[in-house]
Amino acid sequence: MEDHGEELEDRDLSKAILEMLHINKVSAPQQAKPRPYMKLAYQSLYAQARDLSGAGGTLVQSFRSIEDSKYGTPGWIWFNTSQLSPFMRVAELVLLRKTLHHKPLSVTVTVHSLSPGPDNLSISCPLAEHLLSLDKLPPSGYDVFDVTAAITQPPHHSDILGFQLRFGDESGSLVLHEALTQSLYCLNGSSLSQPLLVVYRSTSMEHQ
Repeated sequence: MEDHGEELEDRDLSKAILEMLHINKVSAPQQAKPRPYMKLAYQSLYAQARDLSGAGGTLVQSFRSIEDSKYGTPGWIWFNTSQLSPFMRVAELVLLRKTLHHKPLSVTVTVHSLSPGPDNLSISCPLAEHLLSLDKLPPSGYDVFDVTAAITQPPHHSDILGFQLRFGDESGSLVLHEALTQSLYCLNGSSLSQPLLVVYRSTSMEHQ
């Protein structure tokens, strides 16, 4: 009964937001139940509804991570962006932190996009750089990286878009980037906490 109540609450919230923002659609492939982070994003958009009441079309899309058999390196994060609206201007990579270090420890993480081409895989320059305190969680529990350049820099040869995280400290680059990614973040594609690629139509709509 509790799950049924949550489903009704989610449905009512989504319906109210869609009606107020005049959104034609919010992409939610496969599963209808919104991810916890998207609830925060929808609530943030709801609060901005008066300013956005004149906007039309899709205002926000979310893509859930997928398994990629061709480039299935553990620790790389992949999304199918075939339904990405060409009008989107902001993109976030949203990862749930699942582990904490028992002692104060900070590392630098850079995010690189992975773009499959006809003959090879291209890896971008750093799109975002964060200093992470591994003994503390961010307020939302999620690390959010601005990866806007991954969707705004043409051209793309594939509807598949990936990301690699690379870590470093004062001494330089750390090895085992993929192992660290798997250790720090929830990458389970069947989990409610799986990685998300969240894209927004307007820069003013970016969820903080």
